Amino acid sequence: MIKKLNLFFLTFFMIGKIKYAPGTFASLLTCILFFFLIKVFSFTVLFFAFLIIFFYSFVAINNSFIDYKSDDPQEIVIDEVVGQMLPLLAIPIYETLYPLPVIYYCAGSFFLFRLFDIWKPYPVNYVDDNIKGSFGIMLDDIIASIYSITILTIVFFFLGA
Repeated sequence: MIKKLNLFFLTFFMIGKIKYAPGTFASLLTCILFFFLIKVFSFTVLFFAFLIIFFYSFVAINNSFIDYKSDDPQEIVIDEVVGQMLPLLAIPIYETLYPLPVIYYCAGSFFLFRLFDIWKPYPVNYVDDNIKGSFGIMLDDIIASIYSITILTIVFFFLGA
């Protein structure tokens, strides 16, 4: 039962089982869910939900890692979910720099995160190639999200200046 729950969690409602671009679909669903959840819950609640997902991801990956043949299995997309949530949680920063409807921040976060996650500029590529296990699976997406937050903050700063 726990193994099935971990699989459901790691594949983000089985999106990881999609044959083509499961990470992109997981990121897109994360943005859509966030867009609707932000209308119901505060950023504080969403931040605590993020922390729970983030910490449980390590447990779930470690418990399920032996079932996969790869060091970074394509089916595991919870790292994309966590990586996508970080730029979305920075929306209050963007709003102070340049107020726009939330959909614009979601779209910018999605496109930049996917760009950096696919392109893998340094040190994302270094982490992806050299750090193994659950930490390596999660860390490359977290660094890609930090790039996204940085670029979005700079863009909105100059738009609002």
